[in-house]
Amino acid sequence: MKLETLIAAAALAALSVPAAAAPVDWIHWTRGTPGAKGSASGVVDLGAPGPDASDISVEYAGEIAFIQTSGGTNYWTGNPSPYVSPEVDNAPGTPDIIALSSATSKTLTFSAPVHNLFFAVVSLNGNGYAFNEDFDILSYGCGYWGCGTLTKEIVGSEYRLIGSGEPHGVIRFNRAVTSITWTSLTNEYWNGFTVGTYGAAPPIPEPSTLALASLGLLGIIAAARRRRDA
Repeated sequence: MKLETLIAAAALAALSVPAAAAPVDWIHWTRGTPGAKGSASGVVDLGAPGPDASDISVEYAGEIAFIQTSGGTNYWTGNPSPYVSPEVDNAPGTPDIIALSSATSKTLTFSAPVHNLFFAVVSLNGNGYAFNEDFDILSYGCGYWGCGTLTKEIVGSEYRLIGSGEPHGVIRFNRAVTSITWTSLTNEYWNGFTVGTYGAAPPIPEPSTLALASLGLLGIIAAARRRRDA
């Protein structure tokens, strides 16, 4: 393979590093108002001590059957955990959860674009969520309320997560997002969710930055040619 081809391949690889298993920072829901037009707020703490500008604030708008923000029953249990996979090292670590019961629209909004947004569910019992964003199912299995399976269906512009039995598990959205909207497909006594991520999406380089990077690669190629021809 030519040296120029090797350098170009290395540059492309550096710009597209695939996600691998890593600890997920799950949200801490800090407040919430249950009801048909409920709301909630939370923060994904990315690990720095004290208030950190890199932490991600999250706002939820939609119905809430109940919410846990500081204690309560930990529904994120299971052995083996239905929330752990080759992409996710850890289940949600606190009882924080938003419970849903109505076939209505819901929206999450993030203070910064989020890549690798993980969405964990409890007991999607014969129900489903119709999302406006595509996703992959990472894991499902037996959890607090029993066992079941998760499948995906694409219906028009909707990406549907369908539950059979009592599934508990995690999905991941396929691109960086600043908001997610979905509709519960049926009414249910309750099912629950929370979200997490590895961190904020990296900034997209400005055109000038990409131009400088291209010039740098050209310089490397030219220098390599001179050494080869010497």
